[in-house]
Amino acid sequence: MEYYAKSNDTKKEVKNVNDIRNILIYLLDNQMDKLNENESKMIISYLDSLKQQTVQEQKTLREHEKDIVNCAGKFFEIFYMYFTEKEKNLVLEACRVHDLGKANYIFQTIVNPQLTRMAERQIPHGFLSALSLSEKQVKQEIPECTGDDFSVLLTAVYYHHDRKDSFSDKDFYDYYDKWYKKYLQEYLGKEDVKFSAANRNQLLYSNNPTMKLRSVDEQTWCEYMLIKGLLNKFDWTVSAGYEEAELHSDIAEKKLCSTIRDYFSNSLRELQVFMQEHSDDNVVVIAPTGSGKTEAALLWANGEKGFYTLPLKVSSNAIYSRIKDRYMYKDVALLHSDSLSSYFDGTDGKFTDGNTRYEQAKLFSYPLTVCTVDQLFKFVYKAPGTEIFAATLKYSKLIIDEIQSYSPKIVAALIYGLSELKQMEGKFAIITATFPPVLEFFMRKYRLIKDRDYIFRDFSDTMGTDRHTIALFHEEFDFDRIAEDGYKKKVLVMCNTVSKAQKVYEELSQRTDEVFLLHSRYIRKHRDQLEKMIMDFSDNDEMTGIWVTTQIVEASLDIDFDVLYTEMCTADSLLQRMGRCNRAGKKDITDANVLIYVNYSGCMKNGKGIYDSDIYDRSVRLLEEYNGMLFSEKDKVQYMNKVYDVDALKNTAYFQTIKRNLAKFKSLQPLDYTSKKDIDEDFRGIKSITVIPDRIYQENQELIEAITGVLDTPYVDSNIRRILKAKLADITLNLNLYSDRRKLDGVDLNCINDRLDIHRTCLLYDFDEMTGRGMGLSLTKYDDEWNFI
Repeated sequence: MEYYAKSNDTKKEVKNVNDIRNILIYLLDNQMDKLNENESKMIISYLDSLKQQTVQEQKTLREHEKDIVNCAGKFFEIFYMYFTEKEKNLVLEACRVHDLGKANYIFQTIVNPQLTRMAERQIPHGFLSALSLSEKQVKQEIPECTGDDFSVLLTAVYYHHDRKDSFSDKDFYDYYDKWYKKYLQEYLGKEDVKFSAANRNQLLYSNNPTMKLRSVDEQTWCEYMLIKGLLNKFDWTVSAGYEEAELHSDIAEKKLCSTIRDYFSNSLRELQVFMQEHSDDNVVVIAPTGSGKTEAALLWANGEKGFYTLPLKVSSNAIYSRIKDRYMYKDVALLHSDSLSSYFDGTDGKFTDGNTRYEQAKLFSYPLTVCTVDQLFKFVYKAPGTEIFAATLKYSKLIIDEIQSYSPKIVAALIYGLSELKQMEGKFAIITATFPPVLEFFMRKYRLIKDRDYIFRDFSDTMGTDRHTIALFHEEFDFDRIAEDGYKKKVLVMCNTVSKAQKVYEELSQRTDEVFLLHSRYIRKHRDQLEKMIMDFSDNDEMTGIWVTTQIVEASLDIDFDVLYTEMCTADSLLQRMGRCNRAGKKDITDANVLIYVNYSGCMKNGKGIYDSDIYDRSVRLLEEYNGMLFSEKDKVQYMNKVYDVDALKNTAYFQTIKRNLAKFKSLQPLDYTSKKDIDEDFRGIKSITVIPDRIYQENQELIEAITGVLDTPYVDSNIRRILKAKLADITLNLNLYSDRRKLDGVDLNCINDRLDIHRTCLLYDFDEMTGRGMGLSLTKYDDEWNFI
C-alpha cells in the first residue's frame, strides 16, 4: 500500500473557482477606486492562477520524511556552529520519526484517495509516532543521549501538533493492534517494531488529566524548546512547499555591514566601532538618540541571522524602511499585525511573490527581521506552538531597542526570556537611550550579571554637542505661545492621551491653519498617510508648523523638530520625547527648546491611566533641579538613575509588578496558557476591539460585502483570504478596552460578518484625505448622519 503524508485539497478548491472568480471580477470592475495598483494586479494574478489550477501530485509519507530531513540537513550545513552534535542528532531524529504514526490505517483512509474513509475515531499520529520510539534504540543511534534527552525527544514528537490526549493505555494498545501494527511493519519493512504506551510516563508534560509527571528543570525545558521548535520550523517549511528553512544567509558575505560602513565612508562613530568589535558578546549599551545606534546594532549582528525589536509598530516600519531603502538590503522582513501589505511593495502586484515573502517572514526565514517584541517572547508562557521563537533565537542575534520604554509586565517577560536565551547560548544586545538601575537589578537576580554575562558601556557623553534646554511649568499648555512658534519653527506637541491630543488640536486649530494631528485612533490607511506626512514635514527644511501627537512617535521614529512642547510623563518617556527635538544638536538652545507641562494627564489613578503615579511623581520632583538649565546627555543618565533608583522604588507598583511577573514566569507550567489570544492580552496588558466607523463603512459598503463574499466561499486560497482581510484592516482601527466591552457606548457588538471580529461604531470619525487633517475617532461625539443605533 502507498502511504501518504496529507490529503490534496486542490480538487475541493476547483469546485469553487467560478464563485471566487465572479466575486473577484466584481471587485476589479466595480471597486477600482478602492484598490491600489498593486492590489488590482495581485487579484488579476490570482485569477490567472485559478485558470491554470490543476490537481497536483500528492506527496507520499516517505517523500515528506525525506524532504524534512533534507531541510534540516541544509540548515545545519549553514548554522552548524551554533549547535552541539547531540542537539543536531536529536533534531534530525525528531524529523525522521515525527510522522511515523501517519502509517496507521485510519489516517490513510483520510489522505489516500484509493481507500474508503472509515467512521472510526482516530488517535493523533504524533502520539502514535512517539509511542513507536525505543529509548534503547535511540541511545544506540545517539550515544550521548541521556534519559532526559529521550524525554525531550519523546515530548517534541508527541506534541508536535497540539492535540488533546484523552486516551488510556488500553485505547492505545487496542488501536495499535487493530489499525497500526500491521501497517507500521509494512511501512518500515520489518517485523520487529516497537510500541509502548509506557513511553507516556517519560513525557515532560501532558494534557491528559490522569497523567502524573515530574517537574521539569530549566535546562531540560530549554532543550525541549530547541528540539520541538526546530522540528516545527522544518515541518512547517516543507508543508508550505519550501525546501529551505532559511533564506539568503548573510553570514559569509556580510553585505549589510559592508553597505553601512560604506555609507559612513568607513569613519564609524565610537559606539559603532565598539559594537562591531564586540559582535561575539552580549552587550548592554546606553546610546543617546542620534548617535547612530541603529547602525551600531546592525554592525553587532555582523551578518548573522538577526531580529531587531522595537516597542511600537510605527517604529518597526521606520527601521524596516531605513534598512531596505537607505542601505538597499532587500533580505529584511517586517513582522507585526499590520505588515502584510508591505510584502506587495516591489512585486508589481504579483500574487505569488507577495505571498511567498509574507509566508517566509512568518516562518522567520529571512536573515534579518524587524518586529515588535510580542512577536518573539511568547515562549516565556510555555504554551504549545511558541517553542519555535526560542529555538530560532538560539542561533540568532537579538537586538532590543529602548528597553526602558516597555511596561513593567513586558520588562519582566523580556528579562525572563533573556535568562532562558542565555541558558540556550543565544546572543542579545540591549541598545537604549537610558538603562534604569532597576532593570540591572532584576537582570542580576535572574542570572544576567554585568561583566560576566554581558558587557556594559555608557556612550551618553560621546555626542559632543548638548541638544536641550528645558523649562518646567505647573500648568496647562500655552496655546498662544505654541501657535506663535508654529509660524517660524517646526513645533512638536506631545500629549499623554488621545483625548487630550484631540482637545489640544481643536484649541490650536482656532489659532492657526498649520496644525496637524497624529495618534492611534485613525483607521490604518489614514494613520499610514499621517506617518508619511510627519516624516516628510521633518525632512523638509523649508516647512514650519505644528504637529500634535501622542507617544506613538516616541521611539525610533526618525523625526527632528525645532521645539518640543510636552505634557509631563515618566522620565523614560520624557527622554524619548526629547529625542524627537534637535536630534543632531545643530540648533540654538539659548532659550528653552523643551517645554514641559506638569498637569498629571494620563497619570494612573485607581488602576486606570498610562503612567505609574509613583514614577511620575519622582520624575517631576527630580527634574526640578534642571529647570531652566541646559540638560546634557550625561545629566539625562544621572536623572534616570535617580528616578529609577532600586531602593527608592522597592515599594512602588512599578517594582512590584516586575517582581511579581518574573516570579509568575518562573513558576509557570506547560499548558498553564494554551490560547494565543490569552497570551497576547496578558503580554501587552491591553484588550482591544476592532471597529469601523459608520462613515467609513457606508463609503466602503460594496467593497466590504464583496470581500466578505470571498471570505464566505469555502476552500478559497488562504493567501487571498489574508490579503483581503488586510484590505479590510486598512479601513478599521483597534480601540483599547479599559472596561467591559459589553458597556461600550456607540459600538455595535455584533460583528459585521460571522468570520470577522470587526464591529461598527456610530462614534464620530473625522478625517479629510485631501488635506490630512481631522480629529480621527472621538469617544464622546456621535455621527448623527451615519448613526445606525
